[in-house]
Amino acid sequence: MNFPRTIAIIVILIAAIIIASIFVFRPGLQQPEKIIVVGTTHNPKTLDPAMVYDIASAIVVQNIYDSLVGYKPGTAELAPKLAEKWEANENSTIWTFYIRKGVKFHDGTELTADIVKYSIERAQKLQGPPSFLLDVIDSIEIVDKYTIRFILKYPFTPFPSLAAFTIFAPVSPTAENLEEKPVGTGPFRLESWKKGEQLVLIANKDYWRDPPKTDKIIIKIYPDPITLRVALEKGEIDLAIGIQPQDVEVLLKNPNLKIVSVEGLVIEWLGMNLRREPFNNKLLRKAINYAIDYDYIINVLLRGTAARLYGPLPPAVFGYDQEVEKYGYRYNPDMAKQLLAEAGYPEGKGLRELELIISSSERAERKEVATVIQRNLKEIGIDVKIVDLEWPSFLERLFNHDFDMYMVDWFPDYVDPDDWIVPLFASYGLNLDGYNNTLVDELALKARQTNDPQLRIELYKQLQRVIVEDAPWAFLYVPKMYVFMQKNVEGFILYPAYYIDFYPVYKA
Repeated sequence: MNFPRTIAIIVILIAAIIIASIFVFRPGLQQPEKIIVVGTTHNPKTLDPAMVYDIASAIVVQNIYDSLVGYKPGTAELAPKLAEKWEANENSTIWTFYIRKGVKFHDGTELTADIVKYSIERAQKLQGPPSFLLDVIDSIEIVDKYTIRFILKYPFTPFPSLAAFTIFAPVSPTAENLEEKPVGTGPFRLESWKKGEQLVLIANKDYWRDPPKTDKIIIKIYPDPITLRVALEKGEIDLAIGIQPQDVEVLLKNPNLKIVSVEGLVIEWLGMNLRREPFNNKLLRKAINYAIDYDYIINVLLRGTAARLYGPLPPAVFGYDQEVEKYGYRYNPDMAKQLLAEAGYPEGKGLRELELIISSSERAERKEVATVIQRNLKEIGIDVKIVDLEWPSFLERLFNHDFDMYMVDWFPDYVDPDDWIVPLFASYGLNLDGYNNTLVDELALKARQTNDPQLRIELYKQLQRVIVEDAPWAFLYVPKMYVFMQKNVEGFILYPAYYIDFYPVYKA
């Protein structure tokens, strides 16, 4: 054995180990920051969970806050979140939730039942757009530090589903100006927000689950889907939310990209203001329903990326009536002209120009769809002016009932037929359109109060028939949901209720 040579080799190996250790363990030397860049056309309006009632704001709030209840990955099936479990009394009028221990807000405050109570009562007092969802609550009791009890005004079986909505996300009681400076318990904290341009979320390293797999989420807001698509194709963004349907087919062929899609629960409709003429005339509303070429919209404009909506419920939800596809409205311009004449406006004579407000920034294809509807209505004698607004301005006019007609979509607050019927058609709901039918009010209340699933189905079938006959809307389509991303993005899951969760997302 050559001892000098052996000793030399050992010395070299030791030196190599020492040098490597200097680079690995040298103070201040950090691993590269893990960043996901998200591109979207959705422009948030507020980051206060008590006020959020639009998808643009919800996408961000869902990652800064946690609600009491969550969903099993990729489904609408409920799962524990800030509440470890829950239970109801026999008639579902009292619901008890057991709060997870050891959860901290971003400012270090510990989550307790008192804070949950404070947050819900705060939302009730603020009376933001989603506050009507809390009207079912009569009172809230604190059982102990981690147990809270909701006493309801009447039996309400979907209450755990309701508790998955953002309005049930606790907020830190020490925080101020939550609309711009949110403080939640979620997997990410807000680092910065340049309105209309960009939000930066950073990982909450003390998250009650494990820390997120990504250190930073940069959400870039694009003015239109064309620039969003170009940014995706150039690799400037890792993940794109808001790709328009006509781009789906082309992007599917791109070898550098992959897609996550799901048959959704979102519905798109043309609403009418029944509070004002001429929309208080049911015959005119029916004429509008028959005038629209739905097949052209779905097959040509949307290229099969949506399914027809025939009534107030999407096909995938409990209680959907298959018969609605037979008695619902179909394109029939001759019938539309006849009904328009019966309404007192033969060939549109005596009818003023109607204004249709939309926000193509919230859903890009809406402008083309609105243009087709404008053309269809012109063909029967109805003149329509389209006004395309930025999303916050659109919401302001919508909630102030400052419109003739509008187009918008509905992302379910909770996955139960009650969430389509009560907010959108009951006079005691959100009541955007001013629709008021005593029978609908009575049936909706009965359906939400019964524990009998079969009775609920029958009630919802009856509700669908009554609402379609009244034609408060033109029922348009159910869009499929798509999110495109670069090939190296992993972990992204799309939920039917359009819950966007960045927590498990990372780059391989």
